[in-house]
Amino acid sequence: MDLILAATPSLLWGVYALILPVIGGSSYRQILGVTTGCLLFALAAFPFVPHSYTWLTVLVSFVSGILWTIGCYGQICGFKEIGVSSTMPISTGEQLVGTSLVGVLFLGDWASAQAKMVGFAAIALFIVGVAFTSYVERHGVAGGVEDGDTKANNMIMGLTVITISSLGYIGYVSIIQIFSVNSFDAMLPQAVGMFVGGLVMGRREPNKLTRQTALLLVPGVLWGIGNLILMIYDSRLGVAIAFPMSQMGLIISTIGGMVFLHESKTRKEKVSISVGLTLVVVGILLIALTKTL
Repeated sequence: MDLILAATPSLLWGVYALILPVIGGSSYRQILGVTTGCLLFALAAFPFVPHSYTWLTVLVSFVSGILWTIGCYGQICGFKEIGVSSTMPISTGEQLVGTSLVGVLFLGDWASAQAKMVGFAAIALFIVGVAFTSYVERHGVAGGVEDGDTKANNMIMGLTVITISSLGYIGYVSIIQIFSVNSFDAMLPQAVGMFVGGLVMGRREPNKLTRQTALLLVPGVLWGIGNLILMIYDSRLGVAIAFPMSQMGLIISTIGGMVFLHESKTRKEKVSISVGLTLVVVGILLIALTKTL
């Protein structure tokens, strides 16, 4: 039962990525709705989780929340540019490369020679996987070469915003680890940082209080629930098991983007995305292995 529940964050985060495009709205409205949902869940969960605050943990957690908002906004823009099925493997791969390197450089991860060998093999898989996932067929698509060129231009823009997004997500994770802030202590001030960041980014959105904004609270709450479950099972099962299981949501979002959101892909692009997705998943398993070496 613990293993089943530990997989719940991946399910919730996979569904989160699919719900956002279905609800729709501008990027500003989406980031505002999602961050508000995250804050509401954190406030509801606050009385039921252990916490102990210092000014440092509050400040670090707040900054972490701001960085998460930057990451989330960039990912939302990526969804709009190149679709969920292309964004999620690229985003996950870039984040894992960045967080792994931060762990090696600043946190003493991969101390043994075996861990370094396996870890850098994982990074190589992530990089190759991202390359496969971002492949765009310029010929043989509906509309001919012109549509292929448009898709290629969208991919360049998508890669740009996703890379900025990944830097935000890497900072969000790394700053908490570098300052050794307990996840439960971080939860509420982090959510406040997310909400403040969402307000700043969403300030240009007219008519903020709409039914669509209210619906966008749902994916924010889903993300918050998944984050809390991950915290619990990190402590119960260990990071080596809970972490890779939480990342498997990219399988749901990638396949779901093509199947349920009907994102347009040629046969070669589908094959390339499938190969890239497989490489990223194998890399995740190798990263998990490094934590046991």
